[in-house]
Amino acid sequence: MIIELTDKEKTRSLYEEAFDDPKVFVDYYYEEKCLDNRIIVSLEDGEIVSMLHLNPYKMNMCRSVVQSYYIVAVATTENERHKGHMRRIFEKTFELLQNEHIPFVFLLPVDESIYSWLGFEKICDFSEEKETDYNRIMSQYDVYCIRDEAYLRRMKREDELRKLGSGEVLPDNPVIMAKITDLDAFNKAAGTDFTDEKEALSWLRNKNIYICEEV
Repeated sequence: MIIELTDKEKTRSLYEEAFDDPKVFVDYYYEEKCLDNRIIVSLEDGEIVSMLHLNPYKMNMCRSVVQSYYIVAVATTENERHKGHMRRIFEKTFELLQNEHIPFVFLLPVDESIYSWLGFEKICDFSEEKETDYNRIMSQYDVYCIRDEAYLRRMKREDELRKLGSGEVLPDNPVIMAKITDLDAFNKAAGTDFTDEKEALSWLRNKNIYICEEV
């Protein structure tokens, strides 16, 4: 069974099983990031065996403001892997996002091949050097996360955790991949008329994109 979970704390044991993030970061993640994120899970006999998290961001996309999601915490328990749970979770997620007219979503993969078969493609490198001048971001980049109050609060806290050596563990040479989830919504925001998701991703990839550690 694939559902959108409201009792998010129930996924914490799977998060800790799957990822090497320090406990202090996981505490922060479940206290702060889970305030407004969405978690899609697969259940077997009432137990959570697979999940993905949708962390919301308002994005500037070539002067249009759109809702998007950063897909994180994609995980399956060891004894339930290779049984189709993740495929079904992504299918449910894409259905939800298309119904809500979300133009695109993005993620940071450990390995691009894990997600390429789902229609995700690399759109940019993940910037490990933070740009502190938001005015420069707004003037120099076509696509970026909008720094609202929640964004700034979380950015400050995550900076503090990184300085303590307790930040999120990232893969080597991280990149950002994206997938078009509603082509009509994408075209409306971008002022384009693509008929193919790959064309839209190619257009997006050629834009100046800034996605950094504060996501």
